[in-house]
Amino acid sequence: MTQRNIARLALAALILVLRPVIAGAADPVYFSADQIDAVALLEPPPAAGSDADRRDLEAVIARQHAAHSDGTLARGVGDAALNCGRVADVFIPGGHPGDAPLPRELTSGEGEAALAFASRAALQAALATGPAKRYWHRPRPYMASPEVERLGDVARDFPMPADLARERDISAYPSGHTAFGTACAIVLSQMVPEQRVALFARARLYGESRIIIGAHYPSDVEAGRLIGTAAAAVMLRNAQFQEDLQRARPGLRKALGLSAVSP
Repeated sequence: MTQRNIARLALAALILVLRPVIAGAADPVYFSADQIDAVALLEPPPAAGSDADRRDLEAVIARQHAAHSDGTLARGVGDAALNCGRVADVFIPGGHPGDAPLPRELTSGEGEAALAFASRAALQAALATGPAKRYWHRPRPYMASPEVERLGDVARDFPMPADLARERDISAYPSGHTAFGTACAIVLSQMVPEQRVALFARARLYGESRIIIGAHYPSDVEAGRLIGTAAAAVMLRNAQFQEDLQRARPGLRKALGLSAVSP
């Protein structure tokens, strides 16, 4: 397979997984993957067979075992959804991450529109992981050990064309989902800064969910967090993003019962 075809398949696989939040070709462009050099920014993943690689795998297996007893398995599977609503569940009073649907105020009207804006922006940031995935081709944890369960969007029966599934299997580093969740927290905290601590904490759990379902190693998740942050930093300087942010902010705050002007 040529490098061009590998690149095409890697990008197609990422877009296939992210398709639910892509509204269409007319969406404004806030960020493009070539605005940062993900390969230059990241430390290489642990070498195959190294002590660090072995510890990474052990951490995945241990976290999966724990998830079966600590009640986080369902959250891990649910977080495979690439929608900033998963991070926005911190807005539910008294709720726990992933354990309740969003209230009607956030699934209709201005609240829904604000979350859709955040998801579109975070998607663009997540695509910055594509070049690094293609560069390192790190196999996912379930390729390294039969002890790793395949759940959520890496389950064997997850619908995906065979050629894209093969490419997905070697695109662990860095985690695109974690980049997405990190960008969600950054965008949402621009609208609701009062919840910044909770949003970033939820984004970390969103990244951890990739370990729980066997899709990523801890080092993949940390790298995804770095790229998501770097991409969002560039995106925040985009004039169209800022214009759309100013339109979305009052609607989300109104849906949450907050004053129109953030502190």
